[in-house]
Amino acid sequence: MSDDVSKADDIPVVNLTFEYILTPLIQLSARRTQARPASAQPSEIDQHVQQLSDLARQLMDVITKINQADPTVLASVEEEQPPVIR
Repeated sequence: MSDDVSKADDIPVVNLTFEYILTPLIQLSARRTQARPASAQPSEIDQHVQQLSDLARQLMDVITKINQADPTVLASVEEEQPPVIR
């Protein structure tokens, strides 16, 4: 590294919730479907995006069931300090 390039400061990763991450993935397939002309057939990418949305929905359902049974289990995961990117 040359002397004229300063070292970047450590940047912490934002602490995200499961809902914050999964909700856009769940909605992604519907947004793509709405944007596609009605006469167009779903592409291979659309099929993969649908699968991703379905998996995110399933994961959200499991998280909801865990939180209903014991809200403290996953809360500890969300409260952990995020890693630092160096």
